[in-house]
Amino acid sequence: MAQNENMDKELLFQQYKLYCQEKESFVNRNFATNKFYLVMIVAVFVIMFFTRDISFDYNISANLVMSILGMAIGFFWWSNADSYNIMIKVKLKHVIDEMEKQLPMAAHLIEMKNYNEYKKQNKLIIFSDMQKGIAIAMMLIFFILFLFEVVYPLITLFYGPVTGA
Repeated sequence: MAQNENMDKELLFQQYKLYCQEKESFVNRNFATNKFYLVMIVAVFVIMFFTRDISFDYNISANLVMSILGMAIGFFWWSNADSYNIMIKVKLKHVIDEMEKQLPMAAHLIEMKNYNEYKKQNKLIIFSDMQKGIAIAMMLIFFILFLFEVVYPLITLFYGPVTGA
């Protein structure tokens, strides 16, 4: 009987280790995804810079198209960051913590308790909040560029070319 119990504990411990490793690879994929979106945003800004004088049919500028693309990338970045954040919390809170209840020590639970206390005392902004904040900021920047591309032509249509004083 004791041998079966030891085998069950060893199996649980191996599952726990594998799950923790998988969680870490999930976090690494999250970082890689953020790099991808950041590169995409920078690429859109670079393309906007080099195509600022290009217009398509119906007087649609390349910057208008790029600002729409930038807003879409920002939205997908925010959405993806939110999804990763939820999945990581589920993996940690609901799976690893449950496994730890059957182990001699709940290392993750202790770590998260201390981390949350430290975060509260020092008023830290966590990385997942920064990810979503940057994505929202990029969406807003591209939205402002979009508005500029739409509003400026309307102003010149109704009031003529705008000149400096």
